[in-house]
Amino acid sequence: MPTLLHAQATRISAALVAIAMALVGFLPLFDGPGYESALAAGLLVPSAAAIATALDVAAHRPAPIEALRRGLASGALLALVAYATTLAHGLRAGFCDVLGGSAHFALGPGLGAALGGAWGAVAGEIAAGLRRDDGAPARPAWQRRLVAVLAALAAPLGSIGVSVVRFYTSPIVFAYDPFAGFFSGTLYDTVVDASGLLTYRAGTVATLSAAAVLAQHLVHDGAGRLSFQPAGRPGLLLLGAASAAISLGTLAEGPRLGHFQTAETIAAELGALAKGRRCEVVHPRGMRDGDVRRFVRECDAHVEAGERWLGAPAEIDGAPLRIRAYLFESAAQKGALMGASRTYVAKPWRREVYVQAAGYPHPTLGHEVMHVLAGAFARGPFKVAGRLGGWLPDPGLIEGIAVAGSPREGEDLSPRAWAKAMKDLGILPPLSRLFALGFLAENSSTAYTVSGAFVGHVRATYGAGAVRAWYGGQALPEITGASWEAMERAWHADLDALSLPDAARAQAKARFDRPAVFARRCPHVVDACAQEAERLRARGDHEGAIAAYRRILELDEGPAARVAIAETRLASDAPEMRSEGVRELEALAADASVPRHLRDRAAERLGDVALAAGDRERAVGWYRGVAERLVDEDRLRTLEVKAAAANDERARAAIVELLIGTRDGAPDRVRAAELLGAWAAQAPGDGLPNYLLGRHYLNDGRFDEAANRLERALAAHLPIQRVWIEAKRLRLVVACAVGDAATARRMFAGYAAHDGSAGAGPAVSEERRDAALRLLERCAGTGPGATSPAAASDPPAGQK
Repeated sequence: MPTLLHAQATRISAALVAIAMALVGFLPLFDGPGYESALAAGLLVPSAAAIATALDVAAHRPAPIEALRRGLASGALLALVAYATTLAHGLRAGFCDVLGGSAHFALGPGLGAALGGAWGAVAGEIAAGLRRDDGAPARPAWQRRLVAVLAALAAPLGSIGVSVVRFYTSPIVFAYDPFAGFFSGTLYDTVVDASGLLTYRAGTVATLSAAAVLAQHLVHDGAGRLSFQPAGRPGLLLLGAASAAISLGTLAEGPRLGHFQTAETIAAELGALAKGRRCEVVHPRGMRDGDVRRFVRECDAHVEAGERWLGAPAEIDGAPLRIRAYLFESAAQKGALMGASRTYVAKPWRREVYVQAAGYPHPTLGHEVMHVLAGAFARGPFKVAGRLGGWLPDPGLIEGIAVAGSPREGEDLSPRAWAKAMKDLGILPPLSRLFALGFLAENSSTAYTVSGAFVGHVRATYGAGAVRAWYGGQALPEITGASWEAMERAWHADLDALSLPDAARAQAKARFDRPAVFARRCPHVVDACAQEAERLRARGDHEGAIAAYRRILELDEGPAARVAIAETRLASDAPEMRSEGVRELEALAADASVPRHLRDRAAERLGDVALAAGDRERAVGWYRGVAERLVDEDRLRTLEVKAAAANDERARAAIVELLIGTRDGAPDRVRAAELLGAWAAQAPGDGLPNYLLGRHYLNDGRFDEAANRLERALAAHLPIQRVWIEAKRLRLVVACAVGDAATARRMFAGYAAHDGSAGAGPAVSEERRDAALRLLERCAGTGPGATSPAAASDPPAGQK
């Protein structure tokens, strides 16, 4: 009987695995053992091991325990071939995390290949057992081989099918697969948490152990049939029974162990449900009632605003569409329960959105609601735009309609203006790449923004009906009567009509001129190191944080980590380390090879150091230099507040504690609130401390106190005009949060009046005015004398 190493099927499988892994290894993300290489091997190697083993067993039909040994050996061999190939690529391109990647590889395709080989033994036994009636000739060998291959593929493909069904029928986006290992399910969550593989693979080991005990007790009888033969070793049977119990236990306790979830288990974990006119919200039991009611009202309002933008009601079987929103208390809880921690997700076919609590107004709720509303006009099982009846998604249109149709809080430029800036910089991607799967190869900020800008252009030019028809599957050239090339030329001409300051292009380069996740080197390891560095820095372990940042520099030589190291040095109590941090920041700020936005970040931190030391002239000089290159009103306002604080010792102490920090380089909100309160009491005519306290209370969800402080700030003197304008906007937000429609309308009128017509001071940008108007519309109806945002010439956009 030929041994495993002489089995032709195994040799061929090993060669094919090596070739396949070699090919995928040339993709940018595949730098040695890691998440991507493990996933690729997990999809390939277990099936190859199952097929090779099944063909071998079907041809030679060894004893069951021998067949299992061959399967396990075949799986181990093919896994080693795949792993060796990833090592070879690591030697070529450099390793990201060889130890962590190797562990993930072992837990993923390593044990998956062993399970594949074991299943191959079962498939081979099934194929070898095919026979006709007694006395009839045996079935042809090709039939046995065909059955062996099909049976071998049945389990790996079936397990993928189970994961697809779970994805479709539940909120989860991740999958633990017995053969492939772990699939995170999200593209933009680069920090992959596969800790559940430990308990999941404990179940795999138990399954293999139970299979080995069973195979030890199976023999072929005289007719070639399998029969159970007690071996007289009760301890072995007890081991098999215990292993089977553990295997079944890990399956039964899957939700508790985090291996999968259902809508019911997630709802039970969160524990509470609130219903509105168009939304029902599943939320944590401990969430404050006021916050829940506010979120429900906001969700209802987003549904109605989205329908106005789409120009038609969203209906299912003639009834108004209702949305279920899962509101998690944190990104960590959301990641643990449904798989997407930092990525907000919607499933239009389930009419569900998944977000974590993020204050009022929620920054991305409108975007996710638009995904579901647009799905009412889409085809296919997933209710998204795409070819082949919706089976081949069009991510550019899917995300573009959500960006164009949802509000954009805190934006100073529209997607159209950002697209114009990208065009001026020569980094505007062609539409042919965005409205296809090439969307995924772009930087996410670029892809989302440009897609939203073009969808907004289509709506402004051809109407909301054209957008709905396009999303429903009709080709855009058929709708508009113009070719894609002609529409792109017209869109570019529209962009050329815009005039932008140089600061907008500088910010656009910092924001959009970055590689996509697929083009980054070691993104999972780099981002995990950055997350760990932030955690260590928050704990005061500055040396540990610097070590983590240096690890990033070893993998990615970008200067952002150098800035972070310098900032971490500033947070230290050691004078020598702080001095070294200042020298590093000065070198970075003066280095022309460092991107402008990072030089400005270093310059602002140097201004902070000077402000904390009481060096007014240096602080103001640094701040003014940075401000000249910004269009971001939030940062400009912050710089003006810090610069103004340099003239008043009371203000300086409070602002340093609030925005810069004196202990471990981190702001102290409690101490800052004490200083701001004392400042407000000693200078009742100065509105700035009450404005800052009002913003603090608003961020903390204490709306009544925020309203009181903001009213006092507006009644006093606010010498910084940007602060005066922002105080009105914040008062509008607070009024909407508590349902005070009259105050909301009054504050919007005052806020929108800063349109630059007076010629002095900063003006509220069209984007910020539009966001405020949409907020007013959601909470109190269309503002007085205002045009509905649904009819605006430049359609609103949002950002995930």
